[in-house]
Amino acid sequence: MAISIIDINVKSLIPNPNNPRKDVGDVTELADSIKEQGLQQALVVTPDHEEHGERCYRVVIGHRRLAACRLAGIERVPCVVRELDARTERELMLVENCQRSDLTPLEEADGYQGLLDLGAGVGELASKTGRSESFVRGRLRIARIPADVRAKSNSFAQLSLSQLDELAEFEDRPDMMAELASMAGTKNWDWKLGQLRSRMRVEDWQKRMRQVLDGLGLVVDPGPSIWTTPAGYRYYNTWSGEPDEFKQWYGRWREKNPYGEPVIRFSERNVLCFSQMSPEEIAKRDADSEQRERRNAEDRALLVKRQDFDALARGLRAEWVKTHAAGFNGGQLRKANTRLSLLALTGTNLCDGLIAGAEWDNLDHVLDAYNLLTTTPLPCDDKRDREMWREQNLAELRRRQHVEGAANRELLLTLCAQLETLIKPGTWADERDIDLAQTYYQELADLGYPVSDEENKALKGEYLPEDDEAE
Repeated sequence: MAISIIDINVKSLIPNPNNPRKDVGDVTELADSIKEQGLQQALVVTPDHEEHGERCYRVVIGHRRLAACRLAGIERVPCVVRELDARTERELMLVENCQRSDLTPLEEADGYQGLLDLGAGVGELASKTGRSESFVRGRLRIARIPADVRAKSNSFAQLSLSQLDELAEFEDRPDMMAELASMAGTKNWDWKLGQLRSRMRVEDWQKRMRQVLDGLGLVVDPGPSIWTTPAGYRYYNTWSGEPDEFKQWYGRWREKNPYGEPVIRFSERNVLCFSQMSPEEIAKRDADSEQRERRNAEDRALLVKRQDFDALARGLRAEWVKTHAAGFNGGQLRKANTRLSLLALTGTNLCDGLIAGAEWDNLDHVLDAYNLLTTTPLPCDDKRDREMWREQNLAELRRRQHVEGAANRELLLTLCAQLETLIKPGTWADERDIDLAQTYYQELADLGYPVSDEENKALKGEYLPEDDEAE
């Protein structure tokens, strides 16, 4: 092998395209040192092509020194010229760079792969670089990361060794590998890694599960919707254990569900088994469905009746209070106010709304109800500005409560208004609400309100829903 040392013009020196080290880094300090002390170590080069009658040389060792000499303005540098075959050339570059701590794992991995492509074995690579064979195999695994995956992020070259190892986990799933590579340089690497590992586990489980199902002659049904029960089938049973234990579970399940053929579906790491219904079960299901539909129709009809009754009863109460409130004497007013106040303080469901009377939404309803009960409605009826409407009417309500001789009557109207906002169509469908409505009606009756037969029926549960029949 011929070796010679000559001074070569830096213009004739070509960086080696197969150099494992892709970035020579900052060579400013090295350039300053070369300016002062000269180049202390010759470059190692090998002949390349000729250009304009001049021989060019490809750098094998000394890429940083060459860059520093160019930065320092040095025109010619001493070089050891060696005739090298491609494999020896790569070996020299790899061994030289492996001795440097700033060679990235990816650069080192690509260096090993280049020599492997030229026929070197793993053991030989380990021996020449002073690494273990397992170390070399690990680097070769990283080197197999495809170029299109590496191009997914501009920060790919900055990935740590552990991240490259994590990326190599998905060697058999290039789509997942590319997805993870796109997270290089972001804060989402660990999150995406966990997500992809989870998907891999699910897919591996499903692959093994399909093999078990194939062995049992069962076909996975994609279905229009995984969770939708097929027509003529019962709600599913779920298996989420290990695939090799499914056969035993399935045998027990079939003993309990022997009729017809099951429908099998996947959901993540679950097998959904839908059992077919017998003709008798289908007939019972249809009968139950018809019964439910009849019950729903009855409930809808009852709701309409309840709403109609509530609107009528509300109007009757409001009209009576509006007509008679001015004629109540002091004793009647004090007695009614005391009892209605106690109802507000000690009631249950209705009381919940009374205690929340200071809340704006409920207060608006109270003001509306007050206007229905009084012969002198509150002055502001423009609700486009809700806040102004509320403030002006509250101010008027407070003023009326301080008018001499009117305080008890105004208190009665306010308490009735609060209760009126809480008596709704749903009140007549709940026994507890009816209990409180009965108390309210009793106070009105004591004041002289004529409770109609329809109202008495409602107070006795006329509009309560029927109890569901036992299945």
